Amino acid sequence: MSQFPAQKIPVLIASTLKPIRDVRAFEKLAFSLGETNTYELNIIGFSPKKPKSAPGIRFFSSMSHFDSRLDRILAQGRFLKCLLQVRPKILVCCTYELLPIASFFKSILGYRLVYDVQENYRANLDLNPALSDPARVRASKLIEKAEAVGGIDLFLLAEKCYRKEMPDKRPFLILENKFQGEISPSKPLNFQGKKEFRFCISGTITPAFGTIDAIQWFREILKSYPESRLEIIGHCPVESLWVELTQYDKEIPQLTLFIDRNPVSHDVLIAALEQADFALLPYRNHPAIAGKMPTKLFECAALGIPVLISANPIWEQFLSDFDGGTSMDFLNPSKAADQLRDALDQTYFTTLPPKSILWTTETPHLQQAFQNLFS
Repeated sequence: MSQFPAQKIPVLIASTLKPIRDVRAFEKLAFSLGETNTYELNIIGFSPKKPKSAPGIRFFSSMSHFDSRLDRILAQGRFLKCLLQVRPKILVCCTYELLPIASFFKSILGYRLVYDVQENYRANLDLNPALSDPARVRASKLIEKAEAVGGIDLFLLAEKCYRKEMPDKRPFLILENKFQGEISPSKPLNFQGKKEFRFCISGTITPAFGTIDAIQWFREILKSYPESRLEIIGHCPVESLWVELTQYDKEIPQLTLFIDRNPVSHDVLIAALEQADFALLPYRNHPAIAGKMPTKLFECAALGIPVLISANPIWEQFLSDFDGGTSMDFLNPSKAADQLRDALDQTYFTTLPPKSILWTTETPHLQQAFQNLFS
C-alpha cells in the first residue's frame, strides 16, 4: 500500500552524486513542495547505505561508492528503474547526466521535466587541475550535448549570474541557495582584547577554493596569535589535495582536519561553523566563481558568524548591509597579521541581516512555478 494519498501528484527529484538528504534537493526543494500537501515526494541520490524514507518522502539510492566509475554508469540504470517505478508527473533533474534518459522517456511517461541548474558545469571544468586539455574538451562537449536535450519545461537557476552565463536556459526561475532556517538573534560582535581565534573552512574542499592559500595565511597568523586554530571540514574529492592537506595536518598542530572522500552531512558542517569565530572563504578570483554567491555567505549571515572573504565586489556589497564580514588578501600571507588586526577593530552584525537571505523568500516562487507547470 502506498504511504501517499492517491490524489497527490508524484514528483521525483533525481541526482547521481548529491546525497539523498542534500540540503538543496531535500531540505529546500522537497520540503517547500511538501508544504503544499499536493505532491508525493521521491528522491534518488547518493547513499553509502540503503536509505530509509523520511515522513512523506521516499528515498532511492543512485550510487553507494562515490569514486566508482562503474557505480556511476550503473546509476543510469537505477535512475531509469526508479523512473518507471515512481512514474512521476514532475521530474526534477539535479544533474546534467540524467537529462538524456529524462528527455527520452518524457513523452512515454508524460511528465513535466525540470532541470535544477546547480552549477555551470562547463565553466567548472576549468577549476579541475587534474583534467588534461583533451579531457576537458571531451567533458565540455558531453555536458553541452546532455544539456541541449529537448523537452525541458523549466530551468531552476541556483545563481543569478547563470542568466548571462547560460542564456539558452529558458524559461527559468532563479532559486538561490539561501539559508534554510531562521536568522539567529545576535548582538553586535567585536573581538577587541581577544588573543586566540577559531577559523573554519567548510564545504567542498578543492584547490580552486583557496584552501592551501588559507593554510599559508593561517601560518602567518600563528606568529601573532599562536593559540588560534583552523578547522578544515568537508568533502575533498581531489586526491592530490587530500595528500597535501594531510601533510599540513601533520606539520601544524593548530590545524584540525576532518575531510572525507564522500559528501559530509550538512548538519555536521553547520555545527563546525557555529563553533568558529570567523568562517574563511578564501576562493580564488576565477571567472567560474566570481559571479556566484557561495551558500556559506547566506549561512554565516543567518547564524551570526563573521566571514573573511577574498576580495569580491558582489560578496562585499552583500556583507556591507549588516557588517557581516570583511575581505582579506589570502594570496599575500606577509600582510595576514596586519589585515587580521584591521578586521579585529571592526564591529560585526551591527544590524540584523535582511529576511531576503532566507530560503523562505524563495519558497512561494517555487511552489507557484510548479503549479504553473500544469496550467
